Amino acid sequence: MKIEGNWVDGMVLDWHIANSEYLGLNQFGHSKFNTQRTQVGEAIYQLKYKSDFTQIDSLAVTMVNAIKERFPTIPLVVPMPPSKLRSTQPLITLAGKVAELLNVPFFQNILLKNEDTPQISSVPLKIE
Repeated sequence: MKIEGNWVDGMVLDWHIANSEYLGLNQFGHSKFNTQRTQVGEAIYQLKYKSDFTQIDSLAVTMVNAIKERFPTIPLVVPMPPSKLRSTQPLITLAGKVAELLNVPFFQNILLKNEDTPQISSVPLKIE
């Protein structure tokens, strides 16, 4: 899907969540939800939060197919710096696989953070 912003052109593969229903609070006072994710959303969830790196290949193929359709020439792949420290960074691994499939250079340390930022999952969304 095309996304608008302060860039020339951009896209996302899919929504992360197809539907989410609030169920109330659990015994610890935390909100519970019945959440159905899209296929891409579930793969990303399994990769990021369950450390299921078997999701890398299928996600990378999906990304490469979408990238090639929208952007005919890609000179390199540069991942966004992650906001959460992990021993193995899923985004970095995925970006490396995308670069490999596109047969282009992969540059991990071109974009650097100069301060801590919140995880995107904790940033309020503006849906129009």
